[in-house]
Amino acid sequence: MREQLSPADLRFTPPELPTDVVLNVVAEHWGLTGEPEHLSGERDQNLRLLIADGTSYVVKVASPVEDPIFADYQTRAMQHVAETDAGIPIPRVIPSKTGHTSHLLEHEDGKHIVRVLSWVDGAPLGSFPPPPTETAAAIGRLQGRLCKALSDFSHPAATHFMPWDILNGLVESEQLAGFLGPQAAACTETLTRLRDTSLPRMREFPHQVIHNDAHGFNVMCDPDNPSRITGLIDFGDLAYRPLVVDLAVSLTSLLERSPAPYDNAAAVVSNFQAEFPIDRGQLELLLDAILARAILVVQLLEFRAEFVTDDAELRDEDIPQCRDGLDRILALEQREFLEAVTRNE
Repeated sequence: MREQLSPADLRFTPPELPTDVVLNVVAEHWGLTGEPEHLSGERDQNLRLLIADGTSYVVKVASPVEDPIFADYQTRAMQHVAETDAGIPIPRVIPSKTGHTSHLLEHEDGKHIVRVLSWVDGAPLGSFPPPPTETAAAIGRLQGRLCKALSDFSHPAATHFMPWDILNGLVESEQLAGFLGPQAAACTETLTRLRDTSLPRMREFPHQVIHNDAHGFNVMCDPDNPSRITGLIDFGDLAYRPLVVDLAVSLTSLLERSPAPYDNAAAVVSNFQAEFPIDRGQLELLLDAILARAILVVQLLEFRAEFVTDDAELRDEDIPQCRDGLDRILALEQREFLEAVTRNE
């Protein structure tokens, strides 16, 4: 476990290479040309490339400070999923003309790993009103299939430190305790239980590689029919953790704004179970895993605002939304939640 966080852990510095440099690499090594559109990215410089026949691709350029093993980790995970269950709607790795999954671009600021992925149609689910229960069910099915596909995947980078991981020790640390601010008192009992009982128990559960990032802005939906899920993107937060941790990510995102939290939780879990069973011991700790996730997100965002970046959107929009979500989740009743997520056993 790691109980200390440094600003460098959250200082996300995607490169800013000239667009023409990136386009030239893609044209030379992948044979793809088209109109670029800049996309946001936490760690990578991302472009959407729309070619003449209407097909789109995502071009990802890693920072020179990123260890190449992490790009390989993500690439191999996506390839493994495609080989295991080709119907799961995630990005596909596009090989270069010579069959390679990436190209090493040497630029004046350092060496960059360049990759090309397929485009997943849709818009972020989180940009629409809270979804109905049938959408939560679709998310559960998608997560269950993905966890099943990843269940026998391994990689040397699987146990690397990931800040957005409820079992890495940070949520229990004294260092981050002060970042809860006005919610600290309301979280005291929960944090004590997490530290003394729930998180140690979770660490004893079986581990596997999980996506660990199925929140509302990585789950894609049909913009004309937001209740229809079209895919899941972003393999940058892969982690080697129990299944309950993966469920906690999606459910935190859903429950922090859902008018029917117990129904949504039941829909996600029952449909996940239909694809990939999870034992009751993990379900008994699911609400605590969700609470840990909601608390950690507030802590990390406040830490980032304090030490890393002066970002008005982070301070004025993201943090208040996450704090409101934490209040909603703190209000959930453990007994009612457990009955909801185990009603179909």
